[in-house]
Amino acid sequence: MQSHKMSRRRFLQNSALLASGTLLAACAGVAAPAASEPAASGDDAMAEPTEIEFTVWGSWDATYGLLMDEYTKTSNTTVTIISAPFGQYHDRLLTRFASGDLPDVGMIVDFDFARFQNRGFLTDLTHYVEAHPTWDINEPGYGHFYDVITDFFKSEGKPYAIPAEVNPMGIGYNIDMFEEFGVTTPYEHFQNDTWTWDTFVETAKEMMRGEGDEKIWGWTNGPVRIWNIVNRIWQNGGNIFNEDKTEVLVDQEAAVEAIQWKFDLYLVHELGPANLRSADAGAGGLFDQGRLALRDVGTWTRKGMEGSDINWGVVPQPKSVQYATWTGGFSYTIPVGAPNPDAAWDMIQYTASLEGAKFLLRNGHAGSSVKAAMESDSFLFEPPAHPESFLFMMDTVHPQPFIRRNQEFLEIWDREMDLIAIGEKSAEEAAIQIKTETEPLLEA
Repeated sequence: MQSHKMSRRRFLQNSALLASGTLLAACAGVAAPAASEPAASGDDAMAEPTEIEFTVWGSWDATYGLLMDEYTKTSNTTVTIISAPFGQYHDRLLTRFASGDLPDVGMIVDFDFARFQNRGFLTDLTHYVEAHPTWDINEPGYGHFYDVITDFFKSEGKPYAIPAEVNPMGIGYNIDMFEEFGVTTPYEHFQNDTWTWDTFVETAKEMMRGEGDEKIWGWTNGPVRIWNIVNRIWQNGGNIFNEDKTEVLVDQEAAVEAIQWKFDLYLVHELGPANLRSADAGAGGLFDQGRLALRDVGTWTRKGMEGSDINWGVVPQPKSVQYATWTGGFSYTIPVGAPNPDAAWDMIQYTASLEGAKFLLRNGHAGSSVKAAMESDSFLFEPPAHPESFLFMMDTVHPQPFIRRNQEFLEIWDREMDLIAIGEKSAEEAAIQIKTETEPLLEA
Protein backbone atom coordinates (compact mmCIF):
# COMPACT_ATOMS: atom_id res chain seq x y z
CA MET A 1 0.00 0.00 0.00
CA GLN A 2 1.36 3.38 -0.92
CA SER A 3 1.43 6.32 1.47
CA HIS A 4 -1.91 8.12 1.09
CA LYS A 5 -1.69 11.67 -0.24
CA MET A 6 -4.72 13.87 -0.77
CA SER A 7 -4.62 16.55 -3.44
CA ARG A 8 -6.79 19.68 -3.30
CA ARG A 9 -8.83 18.12 -6.13
CA ARG A 10 -9.56 14.98 -4.13
CA PHE A 11 -10.25 17.12 -1.07
CA LEU A 12 -12.86 19.10 -3.01
CA GLN A 13 -14.36 15.87 -4.37
CA ASN A 14 -14.70 14.58 -0.82
CA SER A 15 -16.31 17.88 0.17
CA ALA A 16 -18.92 17.46 -2.54
CA LEU A 17 -19.57 13.86 -1.52
CA LEU A 18 -20.05 14.88 2.09
CA ALA A 19 -22.41 17.69 1.16
CA SER A 20 -24.45 15.39 -1.08
CA GLY A 21 -24.87 12.83 1.66
CA THR A 22 -22.68 10.15 0.08
CA LEU A 23 -20.53 10.19 3.20
CA LEU A 24 -23.32 10.06 5.76
CA ALA A 25 -22.80 11.25 9.30
CA ALA A 26 -24.20 9.06 12.04
CA CYS A 27 -24.18 10.79 15.39
CA ALA A 28 -25.08 7.77 17.49
CA GLY A 29 -22.40 5.54 19.03
CA VAL A 30 -21.17 2.61 16.98
CA ALA A 31 -20.94 -0.97 18.05
CA ALA A 32 -17.70 -2.03 19.64
CA PRO A 33 -15.44 -4.29 17.59
CA ALA A 34 -15.66 -8.00 18.12
CA ALA A 35 -12.62 -9.40 19.85
CA SER A 36 -10.88 -12.38 18.33
CA GLU A 37 -12.36 -15.52 19.86
CA PRO A 38 -10.14 -18.59 19.72
CA ALA A 39 -11.83 -21.92 20.12
CA ALA A 40 -11.66 -23.08 23.73
CA SER A 41 -11.61 -26.69 24.84
CA GLY A 42 -10.57 -28.78 27.82
CA ASP A 43 -8.34 -26.98 30.27
CA ASP A 44 -8.24 -23.86 28.08
CA ALA A 45 -11.95 -23.29 28.62
CA MET A 46 -11.40 -23.30 32.39
CA ALA A 47 -8.21 -21.21 32.39
CA GLU A 48 -8.05 -18.28 34.74
CA PRO A 49 -8.22 -14.95 32.88
CA THR A 50 -4.99 -13.05 32.41
CA GLU A 51 -4.91 -9.80 34.34
CA ILE A 52 -3.29 -6.77 32.74
CA GLU A 53 -2.95 -3.16 33.81
CA PHE A 54 -3.39 -0.22 31.40
CA THR A 55 -2.35 3.28 32.49
CA VAL A 56 -3.99 6.40 31.02
CA TRP A 57 -4.45 10.05 31.99
CA GLY A 58 -7.39 12.29 32.70
CA SER A 59 -10.82 10.95 31.82
CA TRP A 60 -9.57 8.39 29.29
CA ASP A 61 -10.38 5.69 31.84
CA ALA A 62 -14.08 6.17 31.05
CA THR A 63 -13.64 6.02 27.26
CA TYR A 64 -11.29 3.05 27.29
CA GLY A 65 -13.37 1.39 29.97
CA LEU A 66 -16.24 1.14 27.49
CA LEU A 67 -14.02 -0.49 24.90
CA MET A 68 -12.38 -2.83 27.40
CA ASP A 69 -15.81 -3.99 28.57
CA GLU A 70 -16.34 -5.34 25.07
CA TYR A 71 -12.83 -6.68 24.67
CA THR A 72 -12.88 -8.68 27.90
CA LYS A 73 -16.13 -10.44 27.01
CA THR A 74 -14.30 -12.80 24.67
CA SER A 75 -10.58 -12.37 25.31
CA ASN A 76 -10.21 -14.24 28.64
CA THR A 77 -8.41 -11.14 29.89
CA THR A 78 -9.31 -8.67 32.59
CA VAL A 79 -8.06 -5.11 32.16
CA THR A 80 -7.56 -2.74 35.08
CA ILE A 81 -7.32 0.88 33.93
CA ILE A 82 -5.34 3.26 36.15
CA SER A 83 -5.67 7.01 35.54
CA ALA A 84 -3.77 10.05 36.80
CA PRO A 85 -4.05 13.79 36.04
CA PHE A 86 -2.22 14.62 32.81
CA GLY A 87 0.12 17.09 34.51
CA GLN A 88 1.42 14.37 36.82
CA TYR A 89 0.95 11.30 34.67
CA HIS A 90 4.23 10.94 32.80
CA ASP A 91 6.42 11.73 35.81
CA ARG A 92 4.53 9.14 37.85
CA LEU A 93 4.79 6.59 35.04
CA LEU A 94 8.50 7.25 34.64
CA THR A 95 8.98 6.60 38.36
CA ARG A 96 7.10 3.32 38.06
CA PHE A 97 9.16 2.25 35.07
CA ALA A 98 12.40 3.09 36.87
CA SER A 99 11.37 1.19 40.02
CA GLY A 100 10.20 -1.91 38.17
CA ASP A 101 6.56 -1.44 39.22
CA LEU A 102 5.37 -1.98 35.68
CA PRO A 103 1.96 -1.81 34.04
CA ASP A 104 1.37 -4.03 31.02
CA VAL A 105 0.36 -1.18 28.71
CA GLY A 106 1.29 2.46 29.18
CA MET A 107 -0.22 5.34 27.23
CA ILE A 108 2.51 7.89 26.33
CA VAL A 109 2.10 11.29 24.69
CA ASP A 110 4.30 12.27 21.75
CA PHE A 111 6.47 14.83 23.53
CA ASP A 112 7.38 12.40 26.33
CA PHE A 113 8.07 9.37 24.15
CA ALA A 114 11.81 10.11 23.89
CA ARG A 115 12.10 10.46 27.67
CA PHE A 116 11.04 6.82 28.09
CA GLN A 117 12.73 5.43 24.99
CA ASN A 118 16.11 7.02 25.74
CA ARG A 119 16.17 5.18 29.07
CA GLY A 120 15.53 1.80 27.45
CA PHE A 121 12.15 1.42 29.13
CA LEU A 122 10.08 0.50 26.05
CA THR A 123 9.75 -2.89 24.35
CA ASP A 124 10.78 -3.21 20.71
CA LEU A 125 7.49 -4.17 19.05
CA THR A 126 8.99 -5.30 15.74
CA HIS A 127 8.15 -9.00 16.15
CA TYR A 128 4.57 -8.19 17.10
CA VAL A 129 4.03 -5.90 14.13
CA GLU A 130 5.64 -8.41 11.76
CA ALA A 131 3.29 -11.14 13.02
CA HIS A 132 0.13 -9.04 12.65
CA PRO A 133 -2.19 -10.65 10.08
CA THR A 134 -2.98 -7.45 8.15
CA TRP A 135 -0.27 -4.91 9.00
CA ASP A 136 2.90 -4.79 6.90
CA ILE A 137 5.96 -3.51 8.73
CA ASN A 138 7.59 -2.62 5.40
CA GLU A 139 4.75 -0.32 4.30
CA PRO A 140 4.36 3.33 5.38
CA GLY A 141 2.24 3.33 8.52
CA TYR A 142 2.24 -0.49 8.30
CA GLY A 143 -0.50 -0.01 5.68
CA HIS A 144 -2.91 0.89 8.48
CA PHE A 145 -1.89 4.10 10.26
CA TYR A 146 -0.82 7.57 9.15
CA ASP A 147 2.89 7.20 8.52
CA VAL A 148 3.84 10.59 10.01
CA ILE A 149 2.69 9.57 13.49
CA THR A 150 3.83 5.95 13.11
CA ASP A 151 7.36 7.07 12.27
CA PHE A 152 7.41 9.43 15.24
CA PHE A 153 7.10 6.49 17.62
CA LYS A 154 10.06 4.64 16.13
CA SER A 155 13.69 4.64 17.18
CA GLU A 156 16.37 3.67 14.67
CA GLY A 157 13.59 2.46 12.40
CA LYS A 158 12.04 0.11 14.97
CA PRO A 159 8.56 0.53 16.50
CA TYR A 160 8.50 1.13 20.24
CA ALA A 161 4.91 2.38 20.43
CA ILE A 162 1.70 2.00 18.45
CA PRO A 163 0.06 5.33 17.54
CA ALA A 164 -3.40 6.00 18.95
CA GLU A 165 -4.48 9.49 17.97
CA VAL A 166 -3.62 12.40 15.66
CA ASN A 167 -4.64 16.02 16.20
CA PRO A 168 -4.02 18.19 13.11
CA MET A 169 -4.52 21.92 13.57
CA GLY A 170 -6.60 24.10 11.23
CA ILE A 171 -8.65 27.30 11.31
CA GLY A 172 -12.18 27.40 12.68
CA TYR A 173 -14.60 30.13 11.65
CA ASN A 174 -18.05 31.36 12.66
CA ILE A 175 -20.23 30.60 9.63
CA ASP A 176 -23.22 32.71 10.65
CA MET A 177 -21.01 35.70 11.38
CA PHE A 178 -19.42 35.54 7.93
CA GLU A 179 -22.85 35.30 6.31
CA GLU A 180 -24.16 38.23 8.35
CA PHE A 181 -21.20 40.45 7.44
CA GLY A 182 -21.14 39.36 3.79
CA VAL A 183 -17.47 38.39 3.89
CA THR A 184 -16.00 35.59 1.76
CA THR A 185 -15.48 32.57 4.00
CA PRO A 186 -12.14 30.83 4.54
CA TYR A 187 -13.61 27.71 2.96
CA GLU A 188 -14.50 29.62 -0.22
CA HIS A 189 -10.96 30.99 -0.32
CA PHE A 190 -9.55 27.50 0.11
CA GLN A 191 -11.72 26.17 -2.72
CA ASN A 192 -10.43 28.96 -4.96
CA ASP A 193 -6.80 28.42 -3.89
CA THR A 194 -6.65 31.96 -2.47
CA TRP A 195 -6.32 30.96 1.20
CA THR A 196 -2.95 32.61 1.84
CA TRP A 197 -1.33 34.49 4.72
CA ASP A 198 -2.28 37.81 3.13
CA THR A 199 -5.89 36.72 2.59
CA PHE A 200 -6.05 35.48 6.17
CA VAL A 201 -5.02 38.88 7.56
CA GLU A 202 -7.38 40.75 5.23
CA THR A 203 -10.27 38.45 6.16
CA ALA A 204 -9.68 38.77 9.89
CA LYS A 205 -9.49 42.57 9.65
CA GLU A 206 -12.69 42.71 7.63
CA MET A 207 -14.55 40.76 10.32
CA MET A 208 -13.60 43.04 13.23
CA ARG A 209 -16.42 45.15 14.68
CA GLY A 210 -17.36 47.15 17.76
CA GLU A 211 -15.58 48.25 20.92
CA GLY A 212 -15.11 47.18 24.52
CA ASP A 213 -17.11 44.21 25.76
CA GLU A 214 -19.00 44.12 22.45
CA LYS A 215 -15.88 43.99 20.30
CA ILE A 216 -15.69 41.21 17.73
CA TRP A 217 -12.10 40.16 17.21
CA GLY A 218 -10.69 38.84 13.95
CA TRP A 219 -8.53 35.99 15.23
CA THR A 220 -6.60 34.75 18.24
CA ASN A 221 -5.20 31.56 19.66
CA GLY A 222 -3.93 32.75 23.02
CA PRO A 223 -0.38 32.38 24.36
CA VAL A 224 2.16 31.64 21.61
CA ARG A 225 3.92 28.33 22.19
CA ILE A 226 5.96 26.07 19.94
CA TRP A 227 3.04 23.88 18.89
CA ASN A 228 1.02 26.84 17.56
CA ILE A 229 3.87 28.71 15.89
CA VAL A 230 6.02 25.99 14.32
CA ASN A 231 3.28 25.38 11.75
CA ARG A 232 3.80 28.95 10.51
CA ILE A 233 7.50 28.25 10.13
CA TRP A 234 6.76 25.15 8.04
CA GLN A 235 4.22 27.09 5.96
CA ASN A 236 6.98 29.55 5.10
CA GLY A 237 9.40 26.79 4.08
CA GLY A 238 11.49 26.88 7.25
CA ASN A 239 12.18 24.58 10.16
CA ILE A 240 13.49 24.66 13.72
CA PHE A 241 16.08 21.88 13.36
CA ASN A 242 17.70 20.08 10.47
CA GLU A 243 16.54 16.53 9.82
CA ASP A 244 19.05 14.74 12.05
CA LYS A 245 18.74 17.31 14.88
CA THR A 246 22.39 18.39 14.71
CA GLU A 247 21.75 22.04 13.83
CA VAL A 248 19.29 24.74 14.89
CA LEU A 249 17.71 26.46 11.88
CA VAL A 250 15.36 28.87 13.63
CA ASP A 251 17.64 31.83 12.89
CA GLN A 252 17.29 31.35 9.13
CA GLU A 253 15.20 33.82 7.12
CA ALA A 254 12.15 31.62 6.55
CA ALA A 255 11.78 30.85 10.27
CA VAL A 256 12.45 34.39 11.49
CA GLU A 257 9.98 35.82 8.98
CA ALA A 258 7.28 33.35 10.08
CA ILE A 259 7.77 34.06 13.79
CA GLN A 260 7.60 37.80 13.24
CA TRP A 261 4.51 37.39 11.04
CA LYS A 262 2.76 35.40 13.77
CA PHE A 263 3.43 38.03 16.45
CA ASP A 264 2.52 40.85 14.10
CA LEU A 265 -0.99 39.41 13.93
CA TYR A 266 -1.32 40.80 17.46
CA LEU A 267 1.30 43.52 17.74
CA VAL A 268 0.77 45.23 14.36
CA HIS A 269 -2.59 44.11 12.98
CA GLU A 270 -4.19 43.81 16.45
CA LEU A 271 -6.43 40.95 15.33
CA GLY A 272 -6.86 39.64 18.88
CA PRO A 273 -6.27 40.49 22.55
CA ALA A 274 -2.76 41.81 23.06
CA ASN A 275 -1.69 40.02 26.27
CA LEU A 276 -0.34 36.87 24.65
CA ARG A 277 0.83 35.39 27.96
CA SER A 278 -2.56 35.63 29.65
CA ALA A 279 -5.31 33.04 29.75
CA ASP A 280 -7.63 35.95 28.91
CA ALA A 281 -6.20 35.84 25.39
CA GLY A 282 -7.63 32.36 24.88
CA ALA A 283 -9.75 31.78 21.81
CA GLY A 284 -12.26 29.27 23.16
CA GLY A 285 -14.31 31.61 25.32
CA LEU A 286 -14.41 34.44 22.78
CA PHE A 287 -15.40 32.08 19.97
CA ASP A 288 -18.16 30.48 22.01
CA GLN A 289 -19.47 33.95 22.93
CA GLY A 290 -19.76 34.91 19.27
CA ARG A 291 -17.02 37.53 19.67
CA LEU A 292 -14.35 35.91 17.51
CA ALA A 293 -14.47 35.30 13.75
CA LEU A 294 -11.49 32.97 13.36
CA ARG A 295 -9.47 30.78 15.70
CA ASP A 296 -6.94 27.98 15.56
CA VAL A 297 -8.69 24.65 16.07
CA GLY A 298 -7.80 20.98 16.12
CA THR A 299 -9.70 17.74 16.08
CA TRP A 300 -10.05 18.20 19.85
CA THR A 301 -12.14 21.37 19.37
CA ARG A 302 -15.19 19.35 18.34
CA LYS A 303 -15.48 17.93 21.87
CA GLY A 304 -15.02 21.38 23.41
CA MET A 305 -17.77 22.83 21.20
CA GLU A 306 -20.36 20.20 22.12
CA GLY A 307 -23.54 21.96 23.18
CA SER A 308 -22.46 25.29 21.68
CA ASP A 309 -24.90 27.35 19.64
CA ILE A 310 -22.10 28.52 17.34
CA ASN A 311 -22.42 27.32 13.73
CA TRP A 312 -18.79 26.73 12.83
CA GLY A 313 -16.66 25.30 10.07
CA VAL A 314 -13.05 24.28 9.65
CA VAL A 315 -10.44 24.74 6.91
CA PRO A 316 -6.70 24.12 6.67
CA GLN A 317 -4.41 26.84 7.94
CA PRO A 318 -3.48 29.38 5.26
CA LYS A 319 -0.34 28.92 3.22
CA SER A 320 2.68 31.10 2.63
CA VAL A 321 4.79 29.05 0.22
CA GLN A 322 2.99 25.81 1.10
CA TYR A 323 0.25 24.29 3.23
CA ALA A 324 1.61 22.81 6.46
CA THR A 325 0.39 22.19 9.95
CA TRP A 326 1.19 20.57 13.28
CA THR A 327 -0.13 17.37 14.76
CA GLY A 328 0.22 15.91 18.19
CA GLY A 329 -0.67 12.41 19.25
CA PHE A 330 -0.24 9.69 21.81
CA SER A 331 0.57 6.00 21.75
CA TYR A 332 0.36 2.60 23.40
CA THR A 333 3.58 1.08 24.77
CA ILE A 334 4.66 -2.12 26.50
CA PRO A 335 7.34 -1.65 29.17
CA VAL A 336 10.44 -3.82 29.06
CA GLY A 337 9.75 -6.49 31.68
CA ALA A 338 5.96 -6.06 31.61
CA PRO A 339 4.24 -8.94 33.45
CA ASN A 340 2.11 -10.04 30.48
CA PRO A 341 3.52 -8.63 27.23
CA ASP A 342 1.65 -11.00 24.89
CA ALA A 343 -1.69 -10.22 26.52
CA ALA A 344 -0.76 -6.53 26.43
CA TRP A 345 -0.12 -6.76 22.69
CA ASP A 346 -3.42 -8.52 22.09
CA MET A 347 -5.19 -5.64 23.82
CA ILE A 348 -3.22 -3.05 21.84
CA GLN A 349 -3.93 -4.61 18.45
CA TYR A 350 -7.61 -4.86 19.34
CA THR A 351 -7.71 -1.23 20.41
CA ALA A 352 -5.80 -0.12 17.29
CA SER A 353 -7.99 -2.09 14.88
CA LEU A 354 -10.25 -0.24 12.45
CA GLU A 355 -13.37 -1.05 14.44
CA GLY A 356 -11.63 -0.24 17.71
CA ALA A 357 -10.57 3.13 16.29
CA LYS A 358 -14.10 3.88 15.09
CA PHE A 359 -15.51 3.01 18.50
CA LEU A 360 -13.05 5.35 20.21
CA LEU A 361 -13.87 8.17 17.79
CA ARG A 362 -17.54 7.85 18.67
CA ASN A 363 -16.82 7.78 22.37
CA GLY A 364 -14.25 10.48 22.99
CA HIS A 365 -11.20 10.29 20.73
CA ALA A 366 -10.60 13.55 18.88
CA GLY A 367 -8.84 11.98 15.92
CA SER A 368 -7.50 8.54 15.07
CA SER A 369 -4.11 7.40 13.84
CA VAL A 370 -5.96 4.77 11.77
CA LYS A 371 -6.46 6.27 8.29
CA ALA A 372 -9.58 4.33 7.37
CA ALA A 373 -11.24 5.37 10.63
CA MET A 374 -10.61 9.05 9.89
CA GLU A 375 -12.08 8.57 6.41
CA SER A 376 -15.23 6.94 7.80
CA ASP A 377 -18.47 8.41 9.07
CA SER A 378 -17.19 7.83 12.60
CA PHE A 379 -15.14 11.00 12.04
CA LEU A 380 -16.65 12.74 9.01
CA PHE A 381 -19.74 14.21 10.58
CA GLU A 382 -20.86 17.74 11.39
CA PRO A 383 -20.27 19.97 13.24
CA PRO A 384 -17.92 21.35 12.21
CA ALA A 385 -18.85 22.02 8.61
CA HIS A 386 -16.26 20.60 6.19
CA PRO A 387 -14.72 18.03 8.57
CA GLU A 388 -12.95 16.55 5.54
CA SER A 389 -10.58 19.51 5.88
CA PHE A 390 -8.82 17.51 8.57
CA LEU A 391 -8.04 14.80 6.01
CA PHE A 392 -6.36 17.37 3.78
CA MET A 393 -4.39 18.58 6.79
CA MET A 394 -3.14 15.05 7.46
CA ASP A 395 -1.27 15.18 4.16
CA THR A 396 0.50 18.37 5.20
CA VAL A 397 1.24 17.61 8.87
CA HIS A 398 4.53 17.51 10.71
CA PRO A 399 5.02 16.21 14.23
CA GLN A 400 6.25 18.71 16.79
CA PRO A 401 10.07 18.82 16.79
CA PHE A 402 11.72 17.28 19.85
CA ILE A 403 15.27 16.78 21.02
CA ARG A 404 16.71 14.60 23.77
CA ARG A 405 16.94 17.51 26.22
CA ASN A 406 13.56 18.80 25.16
CA GLN A 407 12.39 20.38 28.41
CA GLU A 408 15.46 22.63 28.53
CA PHE A 409 14.89 23.60 24.91
CA LEU A 410 11.23 24.47 25.53
CA GLU A 411 12.14 26.66 28.50
CA ILE A 412 14.50 28.62 26.25
CA TRP A 413 11.91 28.80 23.49
CA ASP A 414 9.06 29.97 25.71
CA ARG A 415 11.21 32.62 27.38
CA GLU A 416 12.27 34.11 24.07
CA MET A 417 8.74 34.03 22.64
CA ASP A 418 7.49 35.89 25.72
CA LEU A 419 10.11 38.58 25.13
CA ILE A 420 8.84 39.07 21.58
CA ALA A 421 5.28 39.24 22.91
CA ILE A 422 6.09 42.15 25.25
CA GLY A 423 8.13 43.97 22.63
CA GLU A 424 11.55 43.53 24.24
CA LYS A 425 12.99 41.53 21.34
CA SER A 426 12.45 41.13 17.63
CA ALA A 427 11.93 37.69 16.15
CA GLU A 428 15.46 37.78 14.74
CA GLU A 429 17.03 38.63 18.10
CA ALA A 430 15.06 35.89 19.85
CA ALA A 431 15.91 33.33 17.16
CA ILE A 432 19.64 34.03 17.46
CA GLN A 433 19.44 33.57 21.23
CA ILE A 434 17.50 30.31 20.86
CA LYS A 435 20.15 28.98 18.47
CA THR A 436 23.00 30.03 20.77
CA GLU A 437 21.53 28.31 23.82
CA THR A 438 20.01 25.27 22.12
CA GLU A 439 22.82 24.00 19.91
CA PRO A 440 24.90 22.82 22.92
CA LEU A 441 21.89 20.75 23.99
CA LEU A 442 22.03 18.85 20.70
CA GLU A 443 25.46 17.50 21.57
CA ALA A 444 24.25 15.81 24.76
